[in-house]
Amino acid sequence: MYNIFSSYLDENLFSLDNKKIKKEILKIKTKDKGRILSNYGGWQSQSFEETNKNLLNLFDKINSSVEEIEKQLGLEKKLSLDNYWCNINYFGCFNKPHNHPGAVVSGVYYVSVPKNSGNIVFQQFRSDIDTTYTFVKNYNQYNSTKWTIVPKENLCVLFPSYLLHYVEPNLNKKERISISFNYGF
Repeated sequence: MYNIFSSYLDENLFSLDNKKIKKEILKIKTKDKGRILSNYGGWQSQSFEETNKNLLNLFDKINSSVEEIEKQLGLEKKLSLDNYWCNINYFGCFNKPHNHPGAVVSGVYYVSVPKNSGNIVFQQFRSDIDTTYTFVKNYNQYNSTKWTIVPKENLCVLFPSYLLHYVEPNLNKKERISISFNYGF
């Protein structure tokens, strides 16, 4: 079973300004040559442990969502932001399968998402699920080994850090911009 949580951090409701967030990410990009981890092409910033002052409002909203997960999971300790990084996937760019070892909850917030710019796909390797659920009419996050989420602006997806995931290629000429992050103890 997947424990994937998603919520919209609506611009109006939470006073998030994706245009300002995008501008800040592009500003970071001018000073940061980036790094290559799971990304194939595109740009991924260095990892940040201290929250950029222009992203505080965003992380206040993400922290609230993480607090809800703490309650749902019954955690005895409080989770806190370990690190975050910015992503820009251009046409044809994608992220290879990976997970986030050392963290408890990971996530992504979508800042700018053109149509067909790459879904996030979660994978679970279980040999028993293929034989247990052979007569399923409609697959969902509880009975399948793959689960796909179509990104949209203001969508925040939180998931267990151990869960293997990848991002499909961006098939749009416009760039997809997101912020990924890890929470731990």
